[in-house]
Amino acid sequence: MDYFDALTDKRIDSETADLVDRLLERHAATLVPCDRPLSDVLAQIGEEYPLTILPPNDIQCARTALAVIETEFPDDAEWLPHDPDARLAAALPLAKTLRLDIRCMEVSNTATGSALYAEQQAAFERRTAGYGLSWSPMPVRICAETSTGYCLVTGSDTLADRITCLRGISREDIDMRTPVLIAWLRAKYGADCV
Repeated sequence: MDYFDALTDKRIDSETADLVDRLLERHAATLVPCDRPLSDVLAQIGEEYPLTILPPNDIQCARTALAVIETEFPDDAEWLPHDPDARLAAALPLAKTLRLDIRCMEVSNTATGSALYAEQQAAFERRTAGYGLSWSPMPVRICAETSTGYCLVTGSDTLADRITCLRGISREDIDMRTPVLIAWLRAKYGADCV
């Protein structure tokens, strides 16, 4: 079966398609639709990790608003200025007009959040072994818009996978083998389980 990348609309490589086929063959009987609202998922993440909510006028909120407007509201995006700084500045007021629910937060490097930063450091050290580079933490950040389901996680693959698993998959994702299903299978089972 052909699978297509959600960002490029191009067929994914045969190795990934084969992985998806093996995962579906192995786990098809246990796939149960469970499509949770992003707001519920973010609430659960807030219970699991120490989060700092970024203020609504933060640059990350503006970037998130612009990303959502450009992908979900292209007709409205055409009216934004072309200058990158002016475009970013205009994104938040337009997001309010469109009644977008922008939520940006950072995981604190304390309590359960420190494990995410330790994983980040270990991954950095594996990638840069022998180069003498020193690690400085990159903020583990969640930038989301709940009505469209847009969610970008930076700084932690573990957290990104956790959110993907919590969001679940719909019956349509399972039947149509959508990119959402592929992401969910990778997050839940990984490539090592086949």
